[in-house]
Amino acid sequence: MGIFSRLNTVIKSNLNSLVDHAEDPDKLIGQTVEDMKAEVKRARRELVTTLGTAKRLEKKVDALEDEVEGWEEKAVLAVKSGDDELAREALRRKAKLKKEIETTRAQAAREASSADQMKDTLEKVEEKIEDLKARRGTLAAQVRKARETPDDVSQGRYGSSSFDELERMSARIDQLDSEVEAGSVLDDPKRAEVDARFRKLEKTVDSGEVDDELAALKRRLES
Repeated sequence: MGIFSRLNTVIKSNLNSLVDHAEDPDKLIGQTVEDMKAEVKRARRELVTTLGTAKRLEKKVDALEDEVEGWEEKAVLAVKSGDDELAREALRRKAKLKKEIETTRAQAAREASSADQMKDTLEKVEEKIEDLKARRGTLAAQVRKARETPDDVSQGRYGSSSFDELERMSARIDQLDSEVEAGSVLDDPKRAEVDARFRKLEKTVDSGEVDDELAALKRRLES
């Protein structure tokens, strides 16, 4: 569940509580602010984890590239020694590592993109928190006034102005959450398919490509 979904649950729950005459509106709005702050802290931890994953994957790419260079050097050594089969094996391992680099680099990019999206999300949520804090007194007064209106109470509802800001915030959070979820799909609609294809490539390296690279390596060494 995304931060917007969790916040929406908090806000809707507290909106329902405002309908109860026993709830103090000022206290409840204050609690809503605190609940939202707690969700922001939780989201920040998620952001740190995502950033850490992106960094770890970037370091893995660097390490894999070093390994690719190492197998290239081994292939050269094998060719110079006249052992083509050993050279082929070195090139196979090099090719497999290059596929892994492509997959890992794509994963790192996705994590970095997610982190950027999370940063934007947090900024929007923090703006909503400040908005609610600034209107806390006004909203509480509106709720108290609405509770004193016999017609509204008898109909089991309050004046619309009492909940305009909280309902607006709740609706906006719904919309933002939908945008975030839709964006992640639109940005990479074939993600599952691409990942599956990469996994398949990791398992099967075309021997023809290895032979071609071996021939190219020999030509390079002979020139």
